[in-house]
Amino acid sequence: MDILTELILPYIILYKYWALFVVTFFSALFIPIPAGTLLIASSAFASQGYFKISTLLIIVIIANIAGDNLSYLLAKLYGKKVFSHIPFINKVLNSKDFILVEKGISKKSGFIIILSRFEVISTITLNIICGISKIKYKKFLTYEIIGTFANVLFYSSVGYFFGDNWQAINKLIGNFSIIFFIMIIITISFFWGKMMHKLKSELQN
Repeated sequence: MDILTELILPYIILYKYWALFVVTFFSALFIPIPAGTLLIASSAFASQGYFKISTLLIIVIIANIAGDNLSYLLAKLYGKKVFSHIPFINKVLNSKDFILVEKGISKKSGFIIILSRFEVISTITLNIICGISKIKYKKFLTYEIIGTFANVLFYSSVGYFFGDNWQAINKLIGNFSIIFFIMIIITISFFWGKMMHKLKSELQN
């Protein structure tokens, strides 16, 4: 287990659902906490009767959705105001390329939002980008919910069905996490390039 997991897991064992909600919520909001690992561990404990799996799933799904949506709304309301005080980011936000990025995300946002739910840094980043850009809230909410359900069901199933072996499975998942993250970047870059090329062509015409 990594250091953060070792620090947080005892509180989840002690305070159960309340701690799990708080950790998951802040992980979705803006703190890069290994929520996936903690969900695997909690689900493993659920297989032994320490948690009720149905309650655990409801708590984690609600916490994820709440954190993601608050992150999006804060970025929408205050994102540009805050980033305007950071010269480099302000320059990017006011560039022609970012306008193209906004249009591109708006057209192909579903796949990117869903995929980003499986990696905490990607989740936080996409929440902020979607809030700052012109992604409609209804569209963000729809794909965020789909991605959250997929994410929670995947990690909880791993923990619940592998039980005592959750640490070994989590280590295996951790070994592939970097590869998975690189795959996300490559996939997003591929679709991004296609979108940018198409949008530039449309603007020229």
